[in-house]
Amino acid sequence: MGWISKLFAPKAKEDAPKTAWNKDDFEAFVSEYEREEKEILVLTSDEPGAAVKLGDSWSPCRYFLAYVDLVSNEMIGGDGRITWLISEEIRQKYGNAWPHYFKGGVIYRLRVRELMDKTVPEGRLPSAYNRFMVVEVLDSNVHNEELLAVLAEYRTPVKLSDETLGEFLLNKDLRFFEGNINWLGETVTAHLEVTIDDESTWAQALGVLRTLFEQQVQKDLEFRTYAAKELIESANEWRSQEESEDVPEELSEEEFIARIALSELAVTTDGKYAAYYADDDMFWGHTISVTGSIETGPESASI
Repeated sequence: MGWISKLFAPKAKEDAPKTAWNKDDFEAFVSEYEREEKEILVLTSDEPGAAVKLGDSWSPCRYFLAYVDLVSNEMIGGDGRITWLISEEIRQKYGNAWPHYFKGGVIYRLRVRELMDKTVPEGRLPSAYNRFMVVEVLDSNVHNEELLAVLAEYRTPVKLSDETLGEFLLNKDLRFFEGNINWLGETVTAHLEVTIDDESTWAQALGVLRTLFEQQVQKDLEFRTYAAKELIESANEWRSQEESEDVPEELSEEEFIARIALSELAVTTDGKYAAYYADDDMFWGHTISVTGSIETGPESASI
């Protein structure tokens, strides 16, 4: 059986579609990868996979933490992705992860083709260019001490504590600390976006959050007032579409300000923030976001 057939041949099910990929989409997909195949051991992360549209087909992927090149026996650390191609018909019938259904925290032995151009464009995630195309799954639950050590470290909780703000737990997949803070008497989720391997960024993000926290009365009113000015017209447009006869014609900025409540707050190391507000159904359950920076104040509001 050729490698193309091995890669995308349906599992032994009587009702499985005969074609697992669109030919034109497949040719475009494989053109990004080396023709030479090699074997690797790959350690998957706990983060669920994803899928992107490619022409009339889909390219699912699973994230990994590290891999071992079985030619050189070298372990290469760092986030990456393994990916493959499926048709829309397959996706609808068996889901995005067909046919591999990779599990998190498992070491797989794979035959793969490596991405040719690993240059990371500005503003893009490096993990998207540390990528392999899956040709064949050769084994699962493989034992490898180096990769198991990576998994143990990955699953060891990392906490950041502050006497005023409380405790935050590092989400290693999404690269932010997450915790709850008391904001105007209510519990609000806070995210601190950091560089995981640079602890100085942890302190920087914590400092940004602390600044907002210490000025929460002023900042909360500032955020809500800005959102009202930017979104009141839209709110009234949405209001005009409601069918109830009891709804007043116009919503004032003061009413808008009074109705929204902070639910989530995200900050970065360079002083930027995103404040997310519950809309009290003014936008039929959508979230209102206000973004800006400590230095310049609110810069945009949207739903």
